[in-house]
Amino acid sequence: MKTAIFEYEALHATAWHQHESGQFYWLSRGIIIIETALAQWAVTPGSVGWFPAGLRHRAWVPTHVSGKSLYLNPLSRIPFPSQPAIYGMDAFFLAVLERLFTNAPAPSTVEYQNTLLTVLRHETEHLAELPLQVILPVDRRARSVANTLMKNPGCMLDQARLAQQAGLSVRSLSRLFRQQTGLSFSQWRQQAKVVVSLQWLYAGIPVGEVASLSGYSNVSAYIEVFRQRFGKTPGQFMNGKSPAEQAKIRKHNNEI
Repeated sequence: MKTAIFEYEALHATAWHQHESGQFYWLSRGIIIIETALAQWAVTPGSVGWFPAGLRHRAWVPTHVSGKSLYLNPLSRIPFPSQPAIYGMDAFFLAVLERLFTNAPAPSTVEYQNTLLTVLRHETEHLAELPLQVILPVDRRARSVANTLMKNPGCMLDQARLAQQAGLSVRSLSRLFRQQTGLSFSQWRQQAKVVVSLQWLYAGIPVGEVASLSGYSNVSAYIEVFRQRFGKTPGQFMNGKSPAEQAKIRKHNNEI
């Protein structure tokens, strides 16, 4: 195994690349945007990213970010997932990652490392995938529309105008998005808005301004869409607390 500690300033970007081994990566600060040919992810503290070997990707950071990577032995026969994903991790999973990270340089601990990797593989099976992914269409014309909206989620152009700019009919654009992303165009656009908005939240921009940048004239509408997707308000998400946890804290405080 190999390990890496990374720390990047805002707007740092990497070129397209791939690794010969599988990679786990997790953050202690900030947010990192990962893109493959088929999707884009937003990785945040509290989540862990997984890339199988050989997957081409690139990354950029909208704000200062710190984190760690664990590169598995390419000869390992432990069957980690064959598809990339972003998972929500608990304290135990993080502890196993950190223990592997600490012991990775020691060649005399191979048996111990393999035991930890086996535990990690079993625990990965029980992790929930987080809704931090935006599937991208592969059709060149539909992809140009997707790229426009990912770069500027507050874009005020309607579907008809976007389709016209891409040389498509509204019906064709809708069909391509449904076939290649699994979502209707409006569903995809809503999802992209919320996921892209995370970069502004982590940059410390007020929620009202984030709502405007994301194309919402009403901050309450943005908060409600955010809650529907993540099960939390933007404030709860940034604090790492679920609505149930928030309610429990409030109840405890009221009883004191």
